[in-house]
Formats: sequence, structure tokens, C-alpha cells
Amino acid sequence: MKKIIMGVSSSIAAYKMYELARLFKKDSYDVFVVLTENALNLVSPLTFETLTGNPVYTKSFAKEQREMGHISLKENASLLLVSPATANIIGKFASGIADDLLSTTFLSVSCPTLIAPAMNPAMYAHPAVQENIEKLKKWGVGFIEPAVGIVACGDEGRGRLAEIEDIFKAAKDVIEK
Repeated sequence: MKKIIMGVSSSIAAYKMYELARLFKKDSYDVFVVLTENALNLVSPLTFETLTGNPVYTKSFAKEQREMGHISLKENASLLLVSPATANIIGKFASGIADDLLSTTFLSVSCPTLIAPAMNPAMYAHPAVQENIEKLKKWGVGFIEPAVGIVACGDEGRGRLAEIEDIFKAAKDVIEK
């Protein structure tokens, strides 16, 4: 069974990851979810645990886990999928900042990484975000282009999370290479 680490950061689109986790599980993937602290304000670890059948990781050093999360998570992983990825987590990755479980996991994995950004269109278009994306692409990180449309705040442009089916297909393509 192929192992996917699914990182979820704090975009309002985080709720869509329930469906993505369900699709992966239905297709016989072993899914381990890592939630950023801010993502916990938008989605429930219990729902992900129920959908994946695995514990959800939120802290680098949780008392109930004997080993460090980012070390044990990376073992035998076929893919690190970060969806939705905020400007903040993309910036952390590009800068080598490791101050939470998701950013330390990114730095520790040797499997392919695929990122699906989701943010306000003005943020997505900002030169700092675009520079960080280009830097990560040069490192071999894959990206799923966000869609054009109206985002949660009412603004319109490129920044909406790609369709779940497109993320699912892109992830499968990377894993099955």
C-alpha cells in the first residue's frame, strides 16, 4: 500500500481535503494527515482520523507519540502532498524554516512533494509568493496550478484551490511514475 502524507494548511479550502482523503483511501492508499496549528481552526482531526483510519499529526513533539513526528512520518512515504498550501507554508518551505510539524516534515522527506496553493488572488500574484514557488520548482517540487474564480473573501482571480479530482489525479500520476 502506497503511503501519502497529506499536509493541510489554513486556507478556507481545507474542508475539501476530507473528500480528497476519502478518494485516496477508497483507492487503497495509506493516508497520514498533518495539520498546521491554524488549520485546526478550520477542520477536525477526528474527521480525518475516521476517513483515513490513521492518527492525525499536529505537533512535532506530542506526548502520546514516542518518536518525533517528522521522522516517523517520512518512513516509506511515496508522496508529500500539501493541499491547500497557503502563502505562509510555501514561504516557510522556500526559506527552509522548520517551526512546525508540516515544515519539518517537508525538510525531512526524500519522496516527491506536490503542492496545491490556495489563497487570495492578490496574495498568489505577489512577487514574494511567485518567487518562492519558482524557487521550490527549481528544487523539484511539483505544483498544481490554482484555479481562476471567486475566493471566499469575494475577490476574483487565480488563487482558488484546484478541483479535488485534478489534485487526486496529479498525486496519483506522481506516485505511479
